[in-house]
Amino acid sequence: MAENKDYRYSMSITSQLPHCSLPLRLDSYSKCSYRCSYCFAKNRGGNHPPKGIKTINYKSVDKLLCKSLKTENDSTKTVISQLLENKTPIHFGGMSDPFMEYEEYGQKTLETLKVLRDYHYPTIISTKGTLITKDEYLKVISQSLVATQVSFSSLDDKVSSLIEFNTPLPSERLDVIKSLAAVCWVSARLQPLIPGELDSTIEAIKTLAKAGVKHISVELLKLPLTEYSKLTTQISSAVGREIEEYYSERRLMGLEFLVNREYALLTHKELSKVAWGLGISYSSADTDLLPYDSSDCCCSGVHELPGFENYYRYTFSQAIRNALRENSKLLMYEHLSCEWAPDGPINQYVNSKSRVEDANNIIGWMAAKWNSSTKSIGPLAFYGIEETECYDNNGMKIYRISNKAFELALQLGAIPKTATKAKDKMLIPN
Repeated sequence: MAENKDYRYSMSITSQLPHCSLPLRLDSYSKCSYRCSYCFAKNRGGNHPPKGIKTINYKSVDKLLCKSLKTENDSTKTVISQLLENKTPIHFGGMSDPFMEYEEYGQKTLETLKVLRDYHYPTIISTKGTLITKDEYLKVISQSLVATQVSFSSLDDKVSSLIEFNTPLPSERLDVIKSLAAVCWVSARLQPLIPGELDSTIEAIKTLAKAGVKHISVELLKLPLTEYSKLTTQISSAVGREIEEYYSERRLMGLEFLVNREYALLTHKELSKVAWGLGISYSSADTDLLPYDSSDCCCSGVHELPGFENYYRYTFSQAIRNALRENSKLLMYEHLSCEWAPDGPINQYVNSKSRVEDANNIIGWMAAKWNSSTKSIGPLAFYGIEETECYDNNGMKIYRISNKAFELALQLGAIPKTATKAKDKMLIPN
């Protein structure tokens, strides 16, 4: 492997900032060699084949952590520095896998993990790799404030080999889970789950629970608009049946097709029951359903782990959770503004088409998106959130939470079964 210069954006903020509880991402490498056919980074034009790969400068990460955690009352701190100061958990492996084969050469991930260990910094590692089970990695992880996530699209080795190129087989990843479970908290991500696999997924969850996972997150396969036909054909061929019927509603979020609504709801309701029956927690990781399960910290399941309490909450999904837990049928801007957010410019982290003039900070940007909500970003991007004609005294839109949304929150665990009937906060038109 020919290494290039340092990866300048090894630590950054994800574009999923409006709804993600783990927006602070860290990557050892600028590109990924696994080349999964469904990879969102690849399909959105990034993460191209490994040519001119850039690698993390772990010494720079050390300096950034030192400055962020030890310098108080510094008005010049960036958004990232403020998140670090707040001990917002880091998602390690947001754009590329930290344990792909490149790691055998320079061990950039290993050295970075040592830095994070020395600061006892809360870190969630996402991987499909097997290198993580080497003794030197397990030793560092066992000494660290680390949770791990191992990802699958299928537990079938044959299917995986046809859509997850150059990637360790699911059977190998099951062994990874067993090794990790001996030294740290470990979860499994069925992301993306291919639709039409409900029975086999139930068996997969049982297998994963037996291997030692404490949490399961499930996100159904999204199909990119630009690669829809190609990817549909490829995955249908891999599983030996057509999957296009599950996308007949043509539900678009941004530039991706989502599975049909009722199928998604059925899947999460059934799989959550299976997980709970096995004594493990569950996340419905489809973006539009994030507020409705019992895992407050997005799809990670770490919200109750000691040391991970400061997960990011200034999100539209958290605002909906706050309203649900008040049993309020009205979603108010105060349900968002009550949470903490860092200050400072964010345009460099936001898609150029999503930027807002005169709102180059998180609070201003989120406020603008609140009042101009669409099916792609803002409250209306979530299941069961409806428009009204009302505004609060500060000119912020008021939304309605449907009865179906409350029912789903009860079924998936966002609010307890003993919750009282939802109530309006004020008179609002039907």
